[in-house]
Amino acid sequence: MTRLSARDPRPRPDTSICEQEPIHAPGAIQPHGALLVVDAESRQVTHASANLQALLDLTPAEALGRPLSEAIGAPAAEALLDAGRGATPVATPRGPYLLERAAGHLHLQAHRTGRFICIDIEPQAPPALQVSPISLAQSILETFRQATTPQALCELAVSGLRRAIGYDRVMAYRFAADEHGEVIAEDRATELDPYLGLHYPADDIPAQARRHYLRQRVGAVPDAGYVPVPLIQAAAEPDPRPLDLTYSALRSVSPHHRQYMRNMGTAASLTVGLASGQHLWGMLVCHHRTPRIASPELRATADLIGTVVSLLLFSLADAERDRLRQERGATLRRLIDSLAAPGPLHAAFGLAEAELLAMVGAGGAVVSLGGVAQAYGRTPPLPAAERALASLQILGDGAMVAVEDLGRRVPALADCAAEGSGALLLPLARGSDDAILWFRPELTTTVTWGGDPTKDAGGGLPSPRTSFAAWKQTITGRSAAWSDADLALAADLRGAVEAQIARRTRIELTALQNFDRMVGQPNRQRELERSNAALEEFAYAASHDLKAPLRAIGHLSEWIAEDIGPTASADTRENLALLQGRVARRQSLLDGLLAYSRAGRETEPSVETIDIAAMVDDIVATLAPPPGFRITCEAGLPPLHAHRIPLGIVLTNLIGNAVAHHDRTEGWVTVGMTLAGGLAEFRVTDDGPGIPARFHERIFQIFQTLASRDEVEASGIGLAIVRKHVQANGGTIWVESAPPRRGAVFAFTWVEATR
Repeated sequence: MTRLSARDPRPRPDTSICEQEPIHAPGAIQPHGALLVVDAESRQVTHASANLQALLDLTPAEALGRPLSEAIGAPAAEALLDAGRGATPVATPRGPYLLERAAGHLHLQAHRTGRFICIDIEPQAPPALQVSPISLAQSILETFRQATTPQALCELAVSGLRRAIGYDRVMAYRFAADEHGEVIAEDRATELDPYLGLHYPADDIPAQARRHYLRQRVGAVPDAGYVPVPLIQAAAEPDPRPLDLTYSALRSVSPHHRQYMRNMGTAASLTVGLASGQHLWGMLVCHHRTPRIASPELRATADLIGTVVSLLLFSLADAERDRLRQERGATLRRLIDSLAAPGPLHAAFGLAEAELLAMVGAGGAVVSLGGVAQAYGRTPPLPAAERALASLQILGDGAMVAVEDLGRRVPALADCAAEGSGALLLPLARGSDDAILWFRPELTTTVTWGGDPTKDAGGGLPSPRTSFAAWKQTITGRSAAWSDADLALAADLRGAVEAQIARRTRIELTALQNFDRMVGQPNRQRELERSNAALEEFAYAASHDLKAPLRAIGHLSEWIAEDIGPTASADTRENLALLQGRVARRQSLLDGLLAYSRAGRETEPSVETIDIAAMVDDIVATLAPPPGFRITCEAGLPPLHAHRIPLGIVLTNLIGNAVAHHDRTEGWVTVGMTLAGGLAEFRVTDDGPGIPARFHERIFQIFQTLASRDEVEASGIGLAIVRKHVQANGGTIWVESAPPRRGAVFAFTWVEATR
């Protein structure tokens, strides 16, 4: 499913420099703690922060190159080095370990990063909380039971977290699909200006910062005005690369981020990422006007709350989607019942127009079946709607497409904006252009941004924003967003429509067969024979009357090339080669035309029991593919009772096409076959460039190629011959894409012959 959401319309500066900043390896830490780094194998100190002596009464020079036990004592070293006893490059953090010193206790926490073990050292501050962190977290989490929506959960989270940690402001910040953010919940000191409802551009939180919060959910800056403390590396350490401090609570943050905080009037911050898997939904952000150290216990409390909020956010979103799906399920069932009524499908959609639109909350829809498009409800003019349908089919390549700013995405469709700023494309039957395209009208909205972008414009290197005053912008050309429930219901409808098309096809075939029996099969058979005879007579005449002059032209061009030889100019040689190539293609075209006229009409003396694997081996030997190609059969293919020649023609053509139209000098083709109830299903799979879904039906039409015939050695008849043979043997053929990998799958059925 391709989902395209509306993009932030504000002008965006060049942030490539910021986005390349290695924030995970700054080479420095924040000054409220110290850092020791140990080689996991040798247990010797390889790096130390320059401020080590302030906490351990030990200079970096005295610690570097020595065993960790000499710096912090054997018991502490043994407990913390346990973090490195694993094969994984990043082990679960170990500790904490409380180390007693004359000036007070130190809080030590270790984690593994590559071959190193990093140890954060922080002073053990007096308890900042009146109750234990676990009890406090439990009391906050209990309130989450009241939440029935993601919005309500975020409101409870920010109020509970602010009561727990005492920061001046706590916000829930949610990312949109285009990565810009919005403050959706807030709890603040009354004298502070509200940020609730403000939007912030994606550049405020660069891509690598968002990736960081997927790996390390909690980050704190006790003082935006701090001076970073550099790391000192042992002279004997062979690896000069900056150390990865992703999991260190003391990691120094980007100077751009610290300046951004100061510009906002924020001295201290605590941030908790809200994520599921590799998707960052948003963040809980805590701001304080004066410096404030977030103790390890406080960070652990925030981490626990953020973890539970993350889990509940997605369970509540699933529940909301299921609720909407159930509410609209009755609408979907009424629509499906209408489609089952007698009569053309277009008429059925017309009778159920209200259900068709209400099911996904659309204002209008265009249904395209069998090349005929019909509009329902409020849509753009039909020609514009059909252009939108074609454009989105190309964009989706067989998949569903949801877009909320159609005119912005495809400028040629700007005239669709009033009735169709939003569009949801649902492809229907496999191998066809049948589809439903829903439209949503333009929804003009006013977005309040946290700062006017024009006040930060200027040359030079990118710098943190200085303007945070609310700035309103009217957004046009967008519709309401398509929800997950909308997409799920549309997918449900696709299955129902495909079933109806298949059912109606069976009914029509049965009716046609009954009609044939009523009026007399011999009459129909005689008409078919006359048609085939006329086609074969034309093909024979074309072969005889046209191939002879073509051969003469070919011979003449060869003689001219030999006579003028090396004296000919490059243009002349190129033109002669082009002429000879076109003659050869026309001869191939005539051969193919004759083969097409005879396809499905061959008579064979008897049915054979065919070993498919052996047949494929013979085909490969005949085709002689390039050395880089591997053509194989799946193991255990059953024998098939069939006429050998037409089946061989089909497999030869499909295997040959897979090799000839490959975009690399090496690849593979695999032939598979299952047999059940007298019906064989073949699948010829390759790893080539694939075939776009919009061409899946076209390629079986006679004289059709996907590239100009000057670019490919193809007549456009081969696959038409293949389909004719397949149909003559009671089967059908279709082509599939092969996501997530490259390639295509040609599948066809073949009725097993009786012996």
